[in-house]
Amino acid sequence: MIETLIRWKLNEVMARHRVKGKDLAEYLGVSANAISGLRKAETMPEIGGQRWEHICLGINQLSKIGEVISPLDLIEYIPDEVIPNTNEFSKSIRA
Repeated sequence: MIETLIRWKLNEVMARHRVKGKDLAEYLGVSANAISGLRKAETMPEIGGQRWEHICLGINQLSKIGEVISPLDLIEYIPDEVIPNTNEFSKSIRA
């Protein structure tokens, strides 16, 4: 079985853009504790697409470096194992 990890990178993105948690919380209309919890999450939290969009808009508005981000900048796909060759995988299924 191949396991994967989708790593949540909000903390890294906010640091790179020099966006403070309290400023993003104010922009989003949530508590600073809510942003702190999102920043500390090791795996991707279960948030809807509209919330992702609002987080990105907030970071883009508050960014000190002027670089625009998208929701894809907030995650990183890290395979736990190398995906097997398709032919080898097919052979193991048939066996």
